[in-house]
Amino acid sequence: METLTGDQRDKKWQCRWAAQHDQDALLALFKSAFGRPMPDGLWQWKYAWQSKPGMLAYTDDGIIAYYGGMPRTFCLNNKAIKAVQICDVMVAPQMRGILTRRGPFMQTADTFLSEQAGTDKPFRFAFGFPSHRHAKLGEKTGWYTRSDTFLETIWPAKRVRPYLSAWFKTRPLSPHDSATVNALWHIMRSTLPDCLIPRKDAAFFNWRYYRHPSHTYTTYVVSRRWKSKPVGIFTLRDHGAGSDMELMDLLGPPDILPILLSTALRITKAAGRKRLFSWMTPAVLQQLPAPETAQEISGVYVTPDYKRKIEEQRLHWWLMCGDTDFH
Repeated sequence: METLTGDQRDKKWQCRWAAQHDQDALLALFKSAFGRPMPDGLWQWKYAWQSKPGMLAYTDDGIIAYYGGMPRTFCLNNKAIKAVQICDVMVAPQMRGILTRRGPFMQTADTFLSEQAGTDKPFRFAFGFPSHRHAKLGEKTGWYTRSDTFLETIWPAKRVRPYLSAWFKTRPLSPHDSATVNALWHIMRSTLPDCLIPRKDAAFFNWRYYRHPSHTYTTYVVSRRWKSKPVGIFTLRDHGAGSDMELMDLLGPPDILPILLSTALRITKAAGRKRLFSWMTPAVLQQLPAPETAQEISGVYVTPDYKRKIEEQRLHWWLMCGDTDFH
């Protein structure tokens, strides 16, 4: 860590909402903060459609901190809830020594959360999957608190159920399948009571998987062979020869999810991959056959007032890899 000079400590800085014209400066901050450039197009994919993509702190010399968020809509017992997913939390390396409550890093977070998340705010709650360091800092400052666990689950491809192919057929999802996606989303949200489910309609699948600038995904529709009626959808990301297949998303009623997993395993094996892995919360895993391994990979954190609601009403998070911004 660089040592701060007296001039740097005393330099005036201010907070304001980021705007589209800040993109190049924020990409430069990302590179200096994380030691690597953000992939081409990813910033636009996350933020181009927002009027307030994040809170930044700046001096006369440039931007020194940023606290970003992506709007997400959740469904709880068929009611829509607006939320914001925290992402791209970063501070210039030379400013990392200033972690006081009134420092630029703290103030970007405080201002963003106090203005955007809570009762009668644009978003009912903020949530995210922070690093261990940021999670500890967030709990210490009261920004957010742990609410659930992300598990990394692994199924060996050899666990394929071959007889399923006699009863079900699979095809890639096409851009003309919006009605199918929306119908399955309607069924899924109606059959998972007391679960906080991110919206998984056709607009989401189009944005998250078809329009992602960095990764290639394939989404499949599973139908009953004799009726040709779609029963579920799943999305895979192939990490290439010598690597594994990743299960990004599942869409359908709970009783169909094991069939979707088995179909994903069949595709994994046919592609020459030995394992299918995923990230998911326990609520998702409970609906699936037991994996070979399941270990904690991250926490799910939420603003404290909404965690109290989750605990009081005994709600469950329904999250998978596709609900992160980095898979």
